Order: sequence, then structure tokens, then C-alpha cells
Amino acid sequence: MKQKFTVGKIVPGILTGACIGLFLVQASTAAEAIPAIAGLWQMPQCPGPAGGGGFNRACMEVAEDDEKLTDRAKAYHEVTDEFAQPKYDCAPMPIPMMWSEPYDFAIEQLEDRVLIRYGKEEVVRTIWLEGNGLAEPQYNEFFYYGHSVGRYENGALLAVTDRFTFDPQGWNADDRVPSSSQKQLFERFSMEDGHLVLEVTATDTFFLKEPLTYRVTAQPETMGWDFNWDCDLDASRQILKIMAPQYPNDPPIEYINYEARP
Repeated sequence: MKQKFTVGKIVPGILTGACIGLFLVQASTAAEAIPAIAGLWQMPQCPGPAGGGGFNRACMEVAEDDEKLTDRAKAYHEVTDEFAQPKYDCAPMPIPMMWSEPYDFAIEQLEDRVLIRYGKEEVVRTIWLEGNGLAEPQYNEFFYYGHSVGRYENGALLAVTDRFTFDPQGWNADDRVPSSSQKQLFERFSMEDGHLVLEVTATDTFFLKEPLTYRVTAQPETMGWDFNWDCDLDASRQILKIMAPQYPNDPPIEYINYEARP
């Protein structure tokens, strides 16, 4: 399904959210000040110069040989067939990996939630703000992007996300590094010298020996945002036609035609 986010659609909502945020800032104490993080932002960058003039995202990645990976994660990487990766079916990138993708994103602050719209794959995350009567998920409810709850504290938005589904590409879709239902993501959003600061700590006791932590900054996007993300299933699966199967004795893979269900 095609969908187009244009500057005209996004900006009014952001301005509305910003006005709400401004009102709440005026009504709060200094210790509980709400940061004005709403707006359009460029891809976050890691500290230091970007190597080769490209995007500096190394601090946000978990590579297949990362020392933080458990033996379980490495074993899963070895046995998982690349053909089975959800990305070839246009499945979106998981979080926190999505932060390392070289695309703009938008933040909208509302009274009871904060929306994050990623420029890649039209993903929209919702961070529900505490104190608004939000019902917790049932014990058996899990979500691809997890369940996010946040609060404003000391001039920052603090968000905790958990209740993730198991994801074969959860830590790195390119290197087949999975994440489990025990993945938990802690994010802190604040402002510094006109830049958005994102501090991340992510844990997963099944697949990580130690937390993934980083601090990145994003500059305002002044050129506006107008895109039309449309993943073509045939094009996405095209590379599989020239890849050697990891299990050649298995029957050939027959992919579902979502537009022609029986």
C-alpha cells in the first residue's frame, strides 16, 4: 500500500504538538520541564567525524562478530537461512536498528503520547505518556515494535519499550543477529544547542552479554520532508534468485502472493 507523508501533513501536527508541549512547560516546574523535541530531524550521528564522508552510525550497530553477542546469538546466526529473513518480504527494520538507517524522522508531541515517524518504511512508533489512564498490555500480548511508555523528567523524555516479539533480524537485519522477547529499550530524548540528543541503552539477556549503549545527536531537517516509500515485493526478492541456498536439499521456497490469496 502506498502512502505519502508530505510536509503539509506532518508540520501542522508537529506544531500542534509543540503548542501543547509549550503549554505544559509553562504549567510545570523547572524539574519537570518538557523538552521541545517536536520537529523534523536528520538521521542521528555518532560522535566524531563520519568515516569517508558517509553516515557515522558505527556506534549504533551490533555486528555479527560483536563481542557483546552471546554464544546463543552466534549459533543462531550460523544456522539461520538468509532466505528466511523478513526483510525480503518488505518487513520494516526493527528498533533500535532503525535509528542507524540514513533517513530523516519526525517527532510529534501530543498530550497523551509522542509519535515518531521514520522516513524509512513509513514506520510510526507511539510512546504512551504516563498518567493518562493507559492500560497495560495483556500478559500474552507482544508487538513487533514493542510497547513504549514514557514520561517527562528533568527536561527530557524518558521512554521504556519492551514486550517485543521474537525477531530473527532484531539486532541487525543485514547480519542475521536476532533479538528475543526479553529485549528492552531505554531511550532518553533531550535538546542541546538546538540539536536533538538521543541516549539509548538496550538489553537482551538471551542474545547480548552486555547492554548496547550509545549517545547520538540529530540536526534539524530544514529542507522539509516529502517522500513516498513503496517497497516492491518482487524487487525486494530479486536478489534471492542469484543467492545460493544454504539448504539446497530442501524444497524450493514458494513465497506468498499477498495480492492473490486463495
